[in-house]
Amino acid sequence: MKLSDLQEMWADDCKIDETNLGHESARTPTLHSKYLNFLSSTRLNLRKAESDYLNLRRKKYKYFRGEMTQLELSDEGWDQWQGNKPLKNEMDEFLNGDADLIKAKLKIEYLSSIQELLESILQQIKSRDWIIRNSLEWKKFVSGA
Repeated sequence: MKLSDLQEMWADDCKIDETNLGHESARTPTLHSKYLNFLSSTRLNLRKAESDYLNLRRKKYKYFRGEMTQLELSDEGWDQWQGNKPLKNEMDEFLNGDADLIKAKLKIEYLSSIQELLESILQQIKSRDWIIRNSLEWKKFVSGA
């Protein structure tokens, strides 16, 4: 799921129909279930992305050190590293500048943003019944009941 799709979906789902508060209150568990399912899958995808990143980082470490076999290189579709073997204190600079690792790190950041949004949505859903109850109390007050 894309972040923009999720934002649009929540923009529609967050609206409370003040003319039918009973229905809106009954919708709360459905909304909670929907966004909890999204959060669960996002967490799993995030853990997988983190695992893939660490695996790729280990492979890139071996690549820059010249420790990969020709079979490993061909499996990854990489050519043999032609530069000087970096010293241990230089390795972080090589790894942090690698395009594949940057792409994997961006995926992790993207999934983290989705996870934060979903956690925020679930917090809002938890307070939804309180908001509905408050609206009912206000309507009673305004009508003089």
